[in-house]
Amino acid sequence: MTSTPTNPTTTTSPDAAAAEVAERIRGGRNFLITSHRNPDGDALGSGLALQGLIRAMGKSATVQVRDGFGKALHNIPGASDVEVTDHLPSDYPRGLDAVFTMECPEVERTGYGVLPGPVVNIDHHLGNTMYGEINYLDLDAPSVGEMVMQLNRRHLGVPLSRDVAIALYVSLATDTGFFRYHNTTLRAFEAAEELVRASVVPGDVSLWINESSPAGAVKLLGLCLSTLELTAEGRIATTILPKRFFDEAGASPEDTEGIVNYGRTIDSVVVSALLKEIDDKSTRVSMRAKPGYDVQKVASLFGGGGHAAASGCTIPLPLAEAKERLISILREII
Repeated sequence: MTSTPTNPTTTTSPDAAAAEVAERIRGGRNFLITSHRNPDGDALGSGLALQGLIRAMGKSATVQVRDGFGKALHNIPGASDVEVTDHLPSDYPRGLDAVFTMECPEVERTGYGVLPGPVVNIDHHLGNTMYGEINYLDLDAPSVGEMVMQLNRRHLGVPLSRDVAIALYVSLATDTGFFRYHNTTLRAFEAAEELVRASVVPGDVSLWINESSPAGAVKLLGLCLSTLELTAEGRIATTILPKRFFDEAGASPEDTEGIVNYGRTIDSVVVSALLKEIDDKSTRVSMRAKPGYDVQKVASLFGGGGHAAASGCTIPLPLAEAKERLISILREII
């Protein structure tokens, strides 16, 4: 399989693509599910939910990711069995009927490079490169987990277990900012209703996602916020995360989740960015924007992507230089 498949689906309708996904599941026996590097609630929740549905159909499915994930997400049923590894299975692709890539606009974002074999690409990001043999893309979906719900509701018909419902709710709630962001549409509330009817307790999920951080994560947040700077008359907020902060806070890379959002909460700010030092030659950038501003266009300049309101990329410059370069670009778009 290459990033430009020989015979990709040409279907543009999300529901028609979902029907193709269902047909592939029914026709196979053994599947691999993965997501983007540093998986978040949507990537992990949607993958575990899909795994649960496939297993309920009497088939085999394994969830594997390239990087670890935050402590809170370990509360998702099945998360403890997710394989965190930099190697594909020894029988891949020969022993698998398909690999599902969840929430990956480009196949390279899995961290495994170009994937051989049949790839089923399930995503809701603008700029998806349509690299799969099947491309189930829905730009209007509030989360990839909600797309899995649509797949099941319309085509698979598997009764929702409580464990699958919890995984789907984590996907939906985290990607909508617990129903605060502009992707909180009627579809999101309809999905939430269905999941609550399937025994999800929203307060329980919110407690272990939003109020169960390790002490190191809170200390890391404090160190990052101490670097907060406002530019462009207070419209751009930047925070930096040098590698040494992890040791100083007793934190891990998984503890960075959500830090970028704090700059966005400032009343004058329209774009917030967190710059994380990778090494002395490269910097990882996460960006969040308020309505009317498109940071996906900025991320695409450096080979990254995401949504208009939430995107990321890697800038091939040291931390200080990357910050200067990013601010100069952001000044132009605002």
